[in-house]
Amino acid sequence: MKVKPQFRRPILYDYFKKSADVLLAEYERTKEQEASANIGYNRELFCNKFLSRVLPPRLTVRHGEIWDSQGNKTGQLDVVILRDDTPSLTFGEADVFLSEGVFAVIEVKSNLTRVKLQEALTTLKRVQSLKLSGGGAMITAGPVLNRPLRCIFAYEGATWQTLLQEITQSENGEIADLICILKHGAIIRQGLLLKWENNAPFYVCNGKAASLAWIYFHLVSYSTSFLGRALTITPYFEPLTGWVD
Repeated sequence: MKVKPQFRRPILYDYFKKSADVLLAEYERTKEQEASANIGYNRELFCNKFLSRVLPPRLTVRHGEIWDSQGNKTGQLDVVILRDDTPSLTFGEADVFLSEGVFAVIEVKSNLTRVKLQEALTTLKRVQSLKLSGGGAMITAGPVLNRPLRCIFAYEGATWQTLLQEITQSENGEIADLICILKHGAIIRQGLLLKWENNAPFYVCNGKAASLAWIYFHLVSYSTSFLGRALTITPYFEPLTGWVD
């Protein structure tokens, strides 16, 4: 008689499950109001009740725009995770961050329909096009990712089948590293921190706890090498002869 292996929860399952329950309860309460008025609130809810409390102290959560030294600009982004010494430019209430100090970008949606996913991917394509100047990691402990991590977070969304149909299209396959839907779980792209035996480009991890656990896992795993990266902004000030009015 073959004995089935005993089902076992990960050590941190309860923490992420309870955190997900708190966020979902708050989100469900906001649905009593006009949805359009809650987009900003839902973004701040995710940032303030989860991200800002679990990230290493030297990483800060903001929203704004990213520029690189080649003239690429992302437009306004929902969540930008930065080092605390990231070079920035202020335009009134809207901030611009130089790409070398950006750790991760997260597009936040209330309901990730196919249309909203397409919108998020279009935004992340602009992040994907950013060029970083020099400045490799001086401390190489842990995994290294020499670009911003690109994520999508939503409270609810379309079926996995619908979302996978969209992100597996040739033009979309390597844009989003992680898609987390609080009510359902996470879609993880192969080739970063996780690999599996078959050739599937994405893995679906079901469960509310998974939606927060895997975004936490990726952010924390990459943070050590990112925080040790040298910041080089010389290309933003070249050529020397170009400063004449």
